Amino acid sequence: MDESTDVAGLAILMVILLYPYLDSFHEDLLLCKPLPSTSTGTEIFKLLDEFFVENSILWDNCVDACTDGAKAMTGKMSGAVAKIRGKAKGCSSVHCILHQHALAMKKMPF
Repeated sequence: MDESTDVAGLAILMVILLYPYLDSFHEDLLLCKPLPSTSTGTEIFKLLDEFFVENSILWDNCVDACTDGAKAMTGKMSGAVAKIRGKAKGCSSVHCILHQHALAMKKMPF
């Protein structure tokens, strides 16, 4: 799950889904929608929750959320992941491996 801003300044939420299918895992784009106003955790969750309701997706099917670690995503109270955990009780979360790699490659001041 990632929120980004395009060249026109429009905030967009992209959610990629990884799921088991037959004897392997498949990866698909679940949604790519503009955020209506701001990119707060509440707005991100609201957009995702509306999508789940419209498409009859059960929150219990969400077992993990992978994000970039931004406050809007990971905030303890109002972050999108905290709100997802409120709906999907068994859901865990991880920091995206690409963002972990980027952080690890930064030169640290001494």
